Amino acid sequence: MTHLGPLTFEKSKAQVDITYTSSGKQVKYKNELILPGQPFSDTCVQLNIKFDRHTDEKGYILTMSIKALEDIELAHLELKYMADLQNLRMLAHGFQSWSQARELTKEDRIPAIKSPVAWYTQFNLQGDYDIYQHSGEKGQIHSSSFTHFRDFQNVLSFFGSISEDLGYTYFKGDFNSNTFGIYKDVLGKKMAKGDELDMIRVFMGQGYDAEAALWDVYSTFFKDRRAIKGNYDPRRHVNGWTSWYNYYGDVSEKIINENVEALQKHKYPINIFQIDDGFQTAIGDWLSINDKFPSGMKAVAEKIKSAGFKAGLWLAPYAVGFTSRIVKEHPDWLITDPETNKPVVAGPNWGGFYALDMYNPGARDYLKHVFDVVLQDWGFDMLKLDFCFAAAMIPRNGKSRGEIMWEAMDLIRDLVGPEKLVLGCGVPLATAFRKVDYCRIGSDVAPWWEDQKLKLLNVRERVSTANSLISTLVRWGMSDRMFGNDPDVMILRNQKNKLKPDERYTLCVLNNILGALVFSSDNVGLYGEDEHLLYSATFPKVVSYVESVLEYHHDSFVVEFVVDVGNGHPRLYSTFANLTSDEQTIYLPPSSSKSHLFFATDNDIHTNGFNGKDRKLFYHPSSAVRLKQHETKTFLHIPISQEDHQLNLLGSFSHIVPGAELSQFEQTSSGDINIHFDEHNTRKHKVLVGYGPYLFQQRPAQLPTCNINGKDARAEWFPVHGVGEGRPKSEVLAFVLE
Repeated sequence: MTHLGPLTFEKSKAQVDITYTSSGKQVKYKNELILPGQPFSDTCVQLNIKFDRHTDEKGYILTMSIKALEDIELAHLELKYMADLQNLRMLAHGFQSWSQARELTKEDRIPAIKSPVAWYTQFNLQGDYDIYQHSGEKGQIHSSSFTHFRDFQNVLSFFGSISEDLGYTYFKGDFNSNTFGIYKDVLGKKMAKGDELDMIRVFMGQGYDAEAALWDVYSTFFKDRRAIKGNYDPRRHVNGWTSWYNYYGDVSEKIINENVEALQKHKYPINIFQIDDGFQTAIGDWLSINDKFPSGMKAVAEKIKSAGFKAGLWLAPYAVGFTSRIVKEHPDWLITDPETNKPVVAGPNWGGFYALDMYNPGARDYLKHVFDVVLQDWGFDMLKLDFCFAAAMIPRNGKSRGEIMWEAMDLIRDLVGPEKLVLGCGVPLATAFRKVDYCRIGSDVAPWWEDQKLKLLNVRERVSTANSLISTLVRWGMSDRMFGNDPDVMILRNQKNKLKPDERYTLCVLNNILGALVFSSDNVGLYGEDEHLLYSATFPKVVSYVESVLEYHHDSFVVEFVVDVGNGHPRLYSTFANLTSDEQTIYLPPSSSKSHLFFATDNDIHTNGFNGKDRKLFYHPSSAVRLKQHETKTFLHIPISQEDHQLNLLGSFSHIVPGAELSQFEQTSSGDINIHFDEHNTRKHKVLVGYGPYLFQQRPAQLPTCNINGKDARAEWFPVHGVGEGRPKSEVLAFVLE
């Protein structure tokens, strides 16, 4: 029995299940035992397993190859290993952008949508309910494309497929039988005699608190086709506006102009302004513009770009509405079910839609024409491409579903070209790795917290703010490495919004910290003072480098991240999010040279009623802090002051991440202190500065002085809260810059 350490697979026997057809005869093998280097074969196939060290010695690769000794068509392929899964948490990664991802245990289950519900709603078409069997049994967990197992000491065992170009890969953890499985969706895959394919290839790695490092390695297996290449480029982190989450299908040219002008009037320096669904006459008829946009899309794009924003447009390239002209004029462009000879229904949206067959030359030429017009003639800078899963509803042309999906995403990058931006959505994520610049990594958010009905009906793709946030917190590792994560919009407005203030703030903070692209759909021209205060506190977009995200209690998370300030001493932060419906007690990290004290920021700081008095701003390490339901707090780690004139940022009040609004915070060699603010943050500023020792049990008889920007700074005392590590009652001496 293996303990999931990579090296244990080197000498472990795999139980192999395979089903294929050759010369019209189905052949099935179950639980065939295969060791690495000891092939299994019959008259039609040869199976071989290899285990190799990765070239840079940062992991291992498990490979299962299939050689066709005759022409074959595959139907089923699975490896199983005995493994000790007890007391582990397993990542259950959902099928596509909207499908929930989270860690589960032996007490959890992943049920399917009940068949009457699926028949009535067709929500099953949006997930993999018809691709992979959801048993619903307690302790039977599965994960799409990659997974990890985490023990109570935070040792992480990572498994990531590097053969998604041949089919979807599922990792199976059966906690009841202590088996670890690798299932390959090979249905419909044909191999000619003599073909040999590495059908299953899995990167394995293990380490303490190693999630970020393992994702760094995993990303190197995927070719980088993004417009902005490389894993860590601050240019990838942007703010944006999208029409969908306020206006939905009612968007119009008038609405677009109003919002562009409102953003200009209030000087919000967003990067991308994206028009969503609602401009076209029908889904699939992308160049047929409805009468809500009388000036045409080229004029609208020019209006957006004249404001200094990149212009983005939504399309669903592989979706074709039932009522579209394409259905009437080009039915041969649609994917057809060979059993019924009818077009394949890909989803219930817009009254139902079919799927475009990208292998049809006419359909392919049509897509190229659409992309050329939108990007070149109309002049849009970014495409949001949605419902991409529709390209691969069924296996065909001798290819598996995952193989088709992989080629569909390759085609998208081919058509867009190397310079324009792509935001993927509704896509099996591994097929989009390093092909799209940004990608949705959660369900649609909503102006409410949770949809309890769809949750009870087991819809993992349900529209829900809580559902979206769980995936945002779990899928953080792929951001920047695979694409810039799009966690969906933050909804801060008072109008048409059932989210409570703490819920809006939680959505705002987590999206900005964990996302690279952060959209809003609010009309800022209708904002009141508090709405302006919070939205303006998100500028400039924080560029965070996430080190870890841990679920320390069910639906309660801590995010550890740093912000590079360019002086070799990045600032360290901890954000605690309580997504439960109960108050929770959190415990701050223990003391260290980098964490001598903590400064707390939350929603109340970014409201008009905040005055700084009677607020708990500073805490001792290891102290207990209460979080209300759905509340989030971010804590700046303040390092110990080891020199008499050491400069430290103790806190600030005009950004959701304290200090992110500063463009300069430094002490020159001559001792001058210079502090300046980023031009994109227009809030009234207040910064707390430590100059030398800042933590006192007794106030000194004579206060030190501090000169900031050529002027003497005012000193102010703040109480320190908490009794962590037995620290005595203390105060902080801060010099204030306003």
